[in-house]
Amino acid sequence: VFDELYTSDSWLEAQDDLQRRQKEPGCSLERVIAGLMFFSDATHLANFGTAKAWPLYLYFGNLSKYARSSPTSGACHLVAFFPSDILSTLPRISKTGIAALQTHCRRELFHACWNILLDAEFIHAYHHGIVLMCPDGILRRVFPRIFTYSADYPEKVLIATIKDMGSCPCPRCLIPKVSFDLLGLFRDMRDRAASLRVYSIAKVTEARQFIYRWGNTVDGTKVQNAFVDKLSPLGGFDAFRMLVVDFMHECELGTWKALFTHLIRLLYALPGGDGLVAHLDNRSI
Repeated sequence: VFDELYTSDSWLEAQDDLQRRQKEPGCSLERVIAGLMFFSDATHLANFGTAKAWPLYLYFGNLSKYARSSPTSGACHLVAFFPSDILSTLPRISKTGIAALQTHCRRELFHACWNILLDAEFIHAYHHGIVLMCPDGILRRVFPRIFTYSADYPEKVLIATIKDMGSCPCPRCLIPKVSFDLLGLFRDMRDRAASLRVYSIAKVTEARQFIYRWGNTVDGTKVQNAFVDKLSPLGGFDAFRMLVVDFMHECELGTWKALFTHLIRLLYALPGGDGLVAHLDNRSI
């Protein structure tokens, strides 16, 4: 059963961790969490032409999901726009070389943008909190915490700094692609919980040495991660755990859309398939 973010285990763990931390000198205010839920999606601005935008949105998990989901609530906040067309000016190398170079530069650009967003002011607030007057008229010390980042699979690849559809394509765990047929089994669930991704600074540093110092070809190896560099030293943050299921991309436009298309084709293949599909259309209307 999925409920509110502020009743989830992750929220309660973050709240317990916050209460165990040493208080700010001379401050006796109640310490609370501001749950940040990010969402980004690159999109075309018109049906014709090449104009594109890559917005980043923010929701506060302290609000009820019913308030966040209301189109007129004003709960969605536009935070930034990521550059979307800057890589089109890269010089041509070769068909495979330019693809690898663009992949690498796109990752570098994305995390460079997040390095700007996760500036010193945000890191200070993350570590020391901000004193705010809450709607009930009580002063509290509020600590921002990033809980979720919702995006489609190509953007999750950028966030997790992994290879797109590599040998272990999941951004949260290290289950190999050859084991995908076990999806949904108890063994698969157990293996996913035991094989969570862990960010290795040493391996990333070594990979960047091979690329920048020794001039090796970029072919999708791991690179620097802004979330890990800025927030992991403060404790309690997992860049892979924040990558939650994107219902729109992975269900409504992804898995479910493909399944529904397949079911329609099965109906067409049956005797009198045209009538069956028309009956289904009437039921849907």
